[in-house]
Amino acid sequence: MPGRIVAGGEIPRAADLVVVGGGIVGAATAFFASRAGLNTVVIERRSGLATLTTTRSLEAFRAQFEDPEDIAMMLESIGVFESFGDVLGLPGYDISLHQPGYLFVSQAEDGADRVEARVRKQRAAGLEDVELLSADEARRRFPYLARDVQAAAFRARDGWLASHEATYGFAAGSSALFCLETEALGFESRDSCLEGVRTSRGTIATPRAVIAAGPFSGRVASLAGLEIPFGAVRRHRAGIKAHPLIPRGAPMTVSLETGAHWRPEGPGAYLGWSAALDERPEEPREEVNPEWTFTALTLEAVSRFSPFWAEIAGSLTHANVTVEAGQYDMTPDAKPLIGSAGGVEGLYLNAGYSGHGVMGSPAGGRILVDVILGRMSEAENPFSLFRFARGGTRAKPAL
Repeated sequence: MPGRIVAGGEIPRAADLVVVGGGIVGAATAFFASRAGLNTVVIERRSGLATLTTTRSLEAFRAQFEDPEDIAMMLESIGVFESFGDVLGLPGYDISLHQPGYLFVSQAEDGADRVEARVRKQRAAGLEDVELLSADEARRRFPYLARDVQAAAFRARDGWLASHEATYGFAAGSSALFCLETEALGFESRDSCLEGVRTSRGTIATPRAVIAAGPFSGRVASLAGLEIPFGAVRRHRAGIKAHPLIPRGAPMTVSLETGAHWRPEGPGAYLGWSAALDERPEEPREEVNPEWTFTALTLEAVSRFSPFWAEIAGSLTHANVTVEAGQYDMTPDAKPLIGSAGGVEGLYLNAGYSGHGVMGSPAGGRILVDVILGRMSEAENPFSLFRFARGGTRAKPAL
């Protein structure tokens, strides 16, 4: 039976699993859980799926990380995206998959050595198809690059997709029930074991629940008396409307030094840069007001390694630009929290993706279900909350 999305009316009195949050991470969790035989209900307090942060991202995916667990997660997820309709049992389902690649460039004096070391580490971790490009080769293949680019790394199977369609695809491919306009109000437990989820439309009896509420996940966890290492941080996306100087077949192009990046979007482009503004953790918000200076700052940053943006910037007007803001659900090491939430048996986390929720959602959903069903122990799970107690984590920024 395909997944159903409902608003209003009665909610189920019981379920094997309740997922709190209807973004792409929650929908992917529901897909894998229902495929594993769990009677799954997703509750989403907004009037639609993927309406908070999912579709305010750059909707991109890449396997070019540095740590083996991140690379493995993204390779698995990209494999799902590449065969999305077949995996979901929805042949021909279109998520507007584009794979022009990701290109990381360095302009540092020691850039050639830095990029070579990065690629060597990635290949050792299993990312065999990442290419190391010399300065001349990078500019030959991508002539929009600045003349002082020292080296680059490229992977052709990275890219972007339509996250709204992917979210609804996970929902349609599942057998879960998605209850919109339904807010989580608390958790019921006995002897530290979960017994139910209280919602604005009644209580659902369940032995298991997953917090997948994006930037609101910390607040939802607090309903169970839990505090998780997690914060909501504002991030921006600038959109540039059609311009003839934007190379439409270009990959996502990223500065290794600053993290500033851009990619084509039809005849226009999207730009992002997490370091453009001094953003600090804040309360999660339904609506996040953007800062218009973000566009000018980011245009200047991307112009350093893609000089055509300086020419475009000189002719832009407000009518040519859109600026949106959402929130990353950040953890100290920019890796997700997947697995037991601790404190209440049966309560789980699938959150804290630190800007990588779209790209990591398929593997993250699968990993969580494996943990729930005992196929993977918390000790084997590199994204377990308990990694902070074990040590070995390190703080790092997220692109």
